[in-house]
Amino acid sequence: MKRSSMEREYITGAIYTELHEDLGPNPLYWFPYEMSEEMRMSIGLKTITLLTAEQGVIPKSVIILPFPSMNLKGIIKFLQWKDDKKRGGVGNSAITLVFREVDDIIFYKYIQDLEFAFNEIAKQLVQIETNEPSVEKIEKVILSLIENVTNILEEFRTKELATQATKEFPVGNGESKETVKYQFKVIVCGDPSVGKTSMILRFTDNAFKRTYLPTLGVNVSKTTIRVNNAHVQLVLWDIAGQEKFSTMRTDFYSGSRGVLLVFDLTNLKSFDSVSKWYKDIKENIHRDTEIIGYVIGNKNDLKNERRISVNEIAKLADALDLKFLETSALTGENIDDAFYSIAKSLYLKNK
Repeated sequence: MKRSSMEREYITGAIYTELHEDLGPNPLYWFPYEMSEEMRMSIGLKTITLLTAEQGVIPKSVIILPFPSMNLKGIIKFLQWKDDKKRGGVGNSAITLVFREVDDIIFYKYIQDLEFAFNEIAKQLVQIETNEPSVEKIEKVILSLIENVTNILEEFRTKELATQATKEFPVGNGESKETVKYQFKVIVCGDPSVGKTSMILRFTDNAFKRTYLPTLGVNVSKTTIRVNNAHVQLVLWDIAGQEKFSTMRTDFYSGSRGVLLVFDLTNLKSFDSVSKWYKDIKENIHRDTEIIGYVIGNKNDLKNERRISVNEIAKLADALDLKFLETSALTGENIDDAFYSIAKSLYLKNK
């Protein structure tokens, strides 16, 4: 499968795996052709194991599954069709498109847009399996899916970067990046799955134009905000909450001027961790550095699942000498306010 020199390789591999009655997970087709047997069996096994663990209930939507030992993830569509020749009268398989773990933000953000492409291909594969199954036909369909997904993501990349440039500096106003006189590093901390990355994506609309530092487990984004007619650039460090990166947090915190401590309003443990994150920051930055920032209670759209009260948040924020906000990365509520507020606070403190 040839690619143009300008086209980014979002998909690093593809596997079509059937659930064989005797062999179990059985990769029928894979791309690239030189993919190792160990890799395709490992991915096929984990994919099909997930399917069989659900007691025959096939997920209707595509899902994303991690393969951490290979620093990869996969976007997966499960298939099921009637087959009287098989036990239970059904056949099962899965399409897995493999991508680099560092690109997961792109796929998470646009997963709903990719759903249609997967559904169309799934229909074709079910038809092949029902009538005259052959590896040649399956190959043609899978390669078509790779091409479609790549084209969809490339289109979004082009639109996103164009939108980002327009958002930062509107065309025709005579401004350039040289007008940015204030730049502040802001660290975004919190336990895994509290919504840190979703908040940043919601504000910057920027899944593609990010710098990933794999040795530190951090994504870096830049966004420019107008504050009192001045252009303030925030360099947002989206820090991995995993414990494996804890020994490198001095590098994370170095030079930071602002902090957003994010927790999940439905998760008491993530709220309790805010104080630990604050302590970690204080221990790893210069002792004379003043911390300016916010305690952010995310997912306030989940009203019925809420576990932490406003009074509890206010009390914690006061104890840490920070302000607080409640946000929803899903609806966008107060997301803009969070970033604009910290930009304004940093500007007023340092102008």
